[in-house]
Amino acid sequence: MNKTLPIITILCLLFTTLLMGLKISVKASPDIIHVPSDYAKIQWAIGNATEGDTIIVSAGNYYEHITVNKSLTLLGENKNSIIDGNGTGHVVAMINVNNVNISGFTIQNSGPDFWDSAVFMCNSSWCNISYNILIHSGHGIWLDYHSNNNILTGNNISYNLVGIDMSISSNNIFTSNYVFSSTHCGIGIWKASDNIITRIVAKNNEYGIWLGNSTNVTVIGNTVIDNLWGIDLEYSDNNTIFHNNFINNTHLVGTINSTNIWNDDFEGNYWSDYEGLDSDQDGIGDTAYMIDANNTDNHPLMGTFSDFTVTWEEQLHHVTTICNSTISNFNFNDAYNGSTKALIFNVTGEDETAGFCRIRIPTALMNDTFTVYVDGVNTTYTLLPRSNATHSYLYFTYEHSTKEVIIIPEFPSIIILLMTMILIPVATILSKRKKLDYRNIA
Repeated sequence: MNKTLPIITILCLLFTTLLMGLKISVKASPDIIHVPSDYAKIQWAIGNATEGDTIIVSAGNYYEHITVNKSLTLLGENKNSIIDGNGTGHVVAMINVNNVNISGFTIQNSGPDFWDSAVFMCNSSWCNISYNILIHSGHGIWLDYHSNNNILTGNNISYNLVGIDMSISSNNIFTSNYVFSSTHCGIGIWKASDNIITRIVAKNNEYGIWLGNSTNVTVIGNTVIDNLWGIDLEYSDNNTIFHNNFINNTHLVGTINSTNIWNDDFEGNYWSDYEGLDSDQDGIGDTAYMIDANNTDNHPLMGTFSDFTVTWEEQLHHVTTICNSTISNFNFNDAYNGSTKALIFNVTGEDETAGFCRIRIPTALMNDTFTVYVDGVNTTYTLLPRSNATHSYLYFTYEHSTKEVIIIPEFPSIIILLMTMILIPVATILSKRKKLDYRNIA
């Protein structure tokens, strides 16, 4: 017993001395690591993290090549949290790893070649890459080989060889990304199926959107502007493409051995070179937009398509427009003038030219009788035949400049009349019944 205690004491002293001699970084909390206060490098933080941890990176320049090899979240403090590859290789690589979230960084300066990327993913699924700036790289984001079920949203991707590239991957969603000034493709998809591209702005690229050997890709609600080629499809069939705006591209569309769907039952795309008429004034062209023998947009739009989201009573509603004006400052006011709901937005166009707006309003948001004001003037509108129990379609015109549009609901006079016809007899019956009850009591 007496011999054992000194040995234990010596071991404790040696262990304490060892700990004092080491510089150990401790997490700020069980699940959060801070860079550089806990670890000087992002890769060191990843190496010491456990599955599910969050690594928060303060603003600063981090000249690193990062490999993410476990499920975790990387958060940049702001756009000045810069990961810089210093002109070589992939900057951030995720290989054979799932459930990674990367948000809030500027990721830049990969190697200059086609095979280099700001963010590279291979066989990595259920990841979220959002609200980053991805710049000056071979690829902004590259999803390769069975990278499935990922979401890319809100990224600003510019001055790369390719903005977003995807190959042999499925069930991914690209939404609300701004992709511009790519040497080749803004968005390039090869041998990929069942993916969604929506709310993208692709501008000033060689190809705004390119699909090769790809099927069942949904391309809806994008703006593709000022590219050499707006959208190009090669050996790609059964893709669905509508509610997009193809504006002032040198070639709006190209196809090689491809047959695709260019409209839903009622609406197609806006083509800036479409010269058809709209004799029934519903915002849809009277004649089809011919692409080639196998591809036709049967319902081309007369103005650009916009989709605005409105949240009311914890429900999300979509208000869509087809309009030949620029729409700005769109908002929903649920207490306009203290008493009613209102949709409010500005329309802008070349002075003294004719403007029109076709707006689709969910009846769950506002009822199907309205008053439309343009710069305070009560403006006549047409309730289009497509209106139904779920949506009202309004069409109205105005002379261009910059004007404020206000749309409010109202009860039609016939409903007020019917309510009066019903309520007055009911009130009379109730009054007589009360008098009869008083007699019975007496």
